[in-house]
Amino acid sequence: MNSHLVFVFILELVLIYLTALVFYYLLLLRRKIKITERLNPFSVYKEQRETKFFDDFFSVYDKFIKVISKFLYKIKIFNNYSLKYQKYIKKEENTNIDKMDFVSKKVLLMIVFILILVIFNMVKYQSITIFQVIITGLIGFYALDIFLLSEAKLLKKEQENDLLKAITIMNNSFKSGHSIMQAIKLVSTELDSPLGLEFKKMYVDLTYGLSLEVVFKRFESRVKLDDVKYITTSLTILNETGGDIVKVFESVEKTFFNNRKLDDELKNLTAASKLLYYVLLFIPIVFVLFIYLLDSTYFNPLFTGGLGYLIIALILLLYISYIVVIKKIMKVGMKI
Repeated sequence: MNSHLVFVFILELVLIYLTALVFYYLLLLRRKIKITERLNPFSVYKEQRETKFFDDFFSVYDKFIKVISKFLYKIKIFNNYSLKYQKYIKKEENTNIDKMDFVSKKVLLMIVFILILVIFNMVKYQSITIFQVIITGLIGFYALDIFLLSEAKLLKKEQENDLLKAITIMNNSFKSGHSIMQAIKLVSTELDSPLGLEFKKMYVDLTYGLSLEVVFKRFESRVKLDDVKYITTSLTILNETGGDIVKVFESVEKTFFNNRKLDDELKNLTAASKLLYYVLLFIPIVFVLFIYLLDSTYFNPLFTGGLGYLIIALILLLYISYIVVIKKIMKVGMKI
């Protein structure tokens, strides 16, 4: 028990030191802004000297992330772990973001979450348990993953919505007598969206002399939509064998429009069932968190002996069974 108290005490000292360091940097930035504002009236290049607090703050933040990344690169396990974030780097923006920066942000978020826990418990004059530190650290560590997955899901949905627009633009272009390359260029200029950027990449690849088959395969590997494979296959076959591209693309556009209409109707029919499923899924978790916020020592008896761990195992088993039953009921409701 004493070793736990020593660990918590050292952790609190480290986090307090980090908090003081952050405030020190904020004070330096504030002083820099005041000096800049005083010198602006006497400066010839006034617009160049103007600065904003958040610009300086994020500049320091980026430098701090790079320092953490440089340290984490020395650890092999983090090198392997960072590979999964390579897909989130947006190269078209020419940013200086590295895959290890995502891991650094996760580590920093974990520290911030633990720091908030420490401050919250210090205000209430309560000690911190190892269980609290682990749970809070895991929530902070995986918070960025939840955000990235949500962002990727929104991007995929946006690309699916813009795909029908791209097909319509290409179909109209083919009716005007344009080639496949001209149709791709037209889509890249008309669509101001992530999918439009992908068509712009396709046009650039074609101008550099790559074959249509290679360009379409690269496009398919980047976008990763099932409907894209259907389009690229149709265009590749038409380019090799010939045929009436206008009629083929009219059929493609009609098929996509009908599929999108059916998908929208299905989503509207199942929206209420899905919402009910998620509400029932998270009610027990919200209830436990609410009790924990009211009294952080309420669940302590469960972690003091074998009986407590047995009860936790039974609760988890019941919760998993509860999820399975609710999911099956919702499936029946959606089929009806």
